[in-house]
This record gives sequence, structure tokens and C-alpha cells, in this order.
Amino acid sequence: MKKILCADDDPTIRRIISEALQRFGFEVILAADGVEALARLKQDKPDLLLLDVMMPELNGYDVCFKMKFDPELKPIPVILLTCRDQELDGRLGVLMGIEYLHKSCSSSELIAKVQKVLGAGNAN
Repeated sequence: MKKILCADDDPTIRRIISEALQRFGFEVILAADGVEALARLKQDKPDLLLLDVMMPELNGYDVCFKMKFDPELKPIPVILLTCRDQELDGRLGVLMGIEYLHKSCSSSELIAKVQKVLGAGNAN
């Protein structure tokens, strides 16, 4: 069973994502902010991180930056979740080597993106 860490400061978003992923057989770990996400990454060693961009203390980009300089966390793939529609965000995600997903996506879009990223990670 693949383990996914979902970090979002909105408890409703965490619940919706968690339920969708669990229906497809994923184990889900939750974090309420970037600081907790970094701690859970080290503790739980997930296969994938779903990460909100806009969070207090450490935002999603800050978490990704810290992950890139930690050899233990660097290999964990990331999907950034955002409600912003700015084109700049997508380009930053590409430059950082991470995927992007809009929070308004359907459950099937979420699952497809997760499976794509996990499948790509398994090919290496």
C-alpha cells in the first residue's frame, strides 16, 4: 500500500483528499502546515507528498526548498495543490521538478495525477 502525506492548512481539504485517496487503497497521513509536513516526512517516509502552496509559517515552496537539500527527503515526489490560477505558479513547479494540481480538481483527476506521479517514481 502506497503512503501519501497530505499537507494543507484547511481541514476540509485534508478530509476530502484523504477520503478520495483511501477509497483507492492509499494510506494517508495528514499534516496541518509546512512545519508538521517536514516532521511527518522524516518520521513516516511517504511515497508521495501532496502539498498546499499557501500555508502559514512554511509555505509549499519553502517545504520543497528544504526537501531539495535533504538527501533523505529529496527523492520523495511532490504534487503542489493550489487554488491560484496564476500561470507563474505552474512554471515555478516545473522549474522545481514538481507537479501541480488545482484544488478544484475532481477526485478522478486527483487519483490520475497521483497514479501518474507514483508510476513515474517507480520507473526509476
